[in-house]
Amino acid sequence: DARVQTTGPQGSRTIAFTDLHRLPGTTPQLDTTLAHGELITSIDLPAFAGRSHYLKVRERASYAYALASCAVALEMDGPKIKRARIALGGVAHKPWRTPAAEALLAGQRPTEKLFQAAATAAFADAKPLEHNAYKIPMGRNLLVRALLETSGLQPLAGPAGTAFAASVGGMAGQVATPTY
Repeated sequence: DARVQTTGPQGSRTIAFTDLHRLPGTTPQLDTTLAHGELITSIDLPAFAGRSHYLKVRERASYAYALASCAVALEMDGPKIKRARIALGGVAHKPWRTPAAEALLAGQRPTEKLFQAAATAAFADAKPLEHNAYKIPMGRNLLVRALLETSGLQPLAGPAGTAFAASVGGMAGQVATPTY
């Protein structure tokens, strides 16, 4: 739901964050919808009356980039999820929102089974490249873990660097880095 403010030769404009990044298509050299000479001046993040959590899986503690990452925000209405926002990283050319998974969560009581169904929905249309198919089960498991931790059904992971490779895809040497 974030919005990006820009300024350029044609003036100022506001872009929905979901519209900022583009898929490669016929112009793989362009990552964003910014015009030539246009600069980002600010990013507006609306207040969210809920809990949020971010997890990433990286190959080693020394590498900053994520093999996969997941940001989750849940707004609760009593025991039910009122609204959910999910963004996945490292699984597509751009940050990836999952409206189908978000819709599946709305109005439901948090359970691990529900979170597994949401993760399945999030990756239902995934089309991996030849050498990155491992990211689908990794991303699904990472999303389930982020939802469990955000909802409070599972305690937050320990200090940064806590390894849980078996639960996020089984690749040895991976490290999940919770960010609080």
